[in-house]
Amino acid sequence: MQMKEEKKDNVLIVHLSGELMGGEATLMFQKRIDEAIREERVNVVVDMADVKWMNSAGLGILMACLTTLRGSDGDLRLVNVPERVRRPLEITKLDGVISIFNSMKDAVQSFKEGA
Repeated sequence: MQMKEEKKDNVLIVHLSGELMGGEATLMFQKRIDEAIREERVNVVVDMADVKWMNSAGLGILMACLTTLRGSDGDLRLVNVPERVRRPLEITKLDGVISIFNSMKDAVQSFKEGA
């Protein structure tokens, strides 16, 4: 898994690519979320357009990050989730817990609207 980031307003946008399957790369993602909280950047959008696959460890990392962010009065949004990655979210009903958007604009805007 690879990770790039950008900032828009007070939102950290993380672009993930490859496979979200646990291991060292996903620990880097979790550490970045912890750093973002220390920077008081607690609203995060994860762009998953280039994520090819996600297993239960990947789901666990997303849930851990979501819990950490919400515990800091922030939140996590997903955007551009491919069908292959969306399916595990639907099966586990996590799509009802994590907000999923089709466009980056809508995901970032949702923080301003308090969605």
